[in-house]
Amino acid sequence: AAPYLHPAEFSTLLLLLLGTNTIARFLLSEYKLVKRKAEAMAKAIHADRGNINHRGNHNKTDVKRDEEGQLGVFTAYEMFEYRIDYYFSTSKWAKVALLLGFTFVLIAVGAGLLAVSLEDHSISNAVWIAWTYVADPGTHADAPAGFFIRLISFSITVGGMLIFALMIGIISEYIGDKVDELKKGKSRIIESDHTVILGWNDKSLAIIQQIALANESEGGGTIVVLADEDKDELESKLASAIQSIENPLQLLGTEVIFRSGNPLMECELRRVSANTARSVVALSLDDLDPDEADSNMVRQVMALKAFDEFGGNDCHVVVEVNDVDNQELFALV
Repeated sequence: AAPYLHPAEFSTLLLLLLGTNTIARFLLSEYKLVKRKAEAMAKAIHADRGNINHRGNHNKTDVKRDEEGQLGVFTAYEMFEYRIDYYFSTSKWAKVALLLGFTFVLIAVGAGLLAVSLEDHSISNAVWIAWTYVADPGTHADAPAGFFIRLISFSITVGGMLIFALMIGIISEYIGDKVDELKKGKSRIIESDHTVILGWNDKSLAIIQQIALANESEGGGTIVVLADEDKDELESKLASAIQSIENPLQLLGTEVIFRSGNPLMECELRRVSANTARSVVALSLDDLDPDEADSNMVRQVMALKAFDEFGGNDCHVVVEVNDVDNQELFALV
C-alpha cells in the first residue's frame, strides 16, 4: 500500500513549496536582470575605451578588474545596494516583503533541520515549533535535550529576535513618516463652501481678517491656504498675528488650515477641494516684478479653468492684478 500523508503534512509541504517557488522565481528574475545590466555596461565601457584610444585621449577611466584580469563593471555588493535602494524607493511594501521573506526562510530552514532531528520527523510539527521560537524567544528553553537540537533552537530564536526588531523599526518608521507627512500639510482637505487662498504675500493676513469678519454672522467658516511655503512657517505667521498686542488678528470662529504645495498644479487644487469652495482668492508673490507677477496670475487662472471639476462650480474667483494695464489679459483667458 502507498504510504499515507497526513493532510497537515501535505498542507505544510504545499505552503513551503509555494513560498520557496515564489522566492526562487524572484531571485532568478533578479539574476537575469543583473546579468543583462552587466553585459550592457561592459559593452558601453569597452566602446568608450575604444573611442578614447582612437582619439588619443589619456584621461583616466575608473574600471575594476577581477582576479582573472577581466573587466569588472560593478561588484555584487554594489548591485545588491542598488536593487535594495530601488525597491525601497519605488514600493512602500518592499520592506514588508523583505521582512516576510526573511521570516519564511528562517522558519523553512529551521523547520527542515528540526524535522531531521526530531523523533517523529513531522514537518508540520517542526514548522510550528520553529514559528514559536521566532515569535517567542522564551520557547526555546523547552527544547528537547541534545546539543544539535538546542543549537538549532538557539539560532532560530536569535533570528526571530532580529526579525521582530526589524519589524518594530519598520512600524516606527512608517508611523514617523505619516506624522511628518501630516505636519508638512500633505493630507487632503475634506471641506465644502469654504474659501481657498492660493499663494501667500503681505496682504494674506489682512484678507484672512476680512473673510473672518464676513463669516462672523454665520458663526465662522473655513479658510484653506495653499502656498508653496513651509506649513510650519505659515502657521507661525498666523499665530504671531493673533498674539500681536497692536491690532491682533481676530478669527471670530473662522478656522484657518494651511497646506504646502504648488497652486498651479491640478492635484494640489484637488487636495484643497477647490472644486467645492465658495470662493477662491489668488495672490501673487512678493518677490516678482508686476508684469511677471501678473503673468503668473494668468497661469493661475488658466490652471483653475483647466481643472475639470472646478469648471461647473459657481465659485467666485478673485485674482490680484499688480499692473492695471494687464487687466485685459485676464478677460481674454
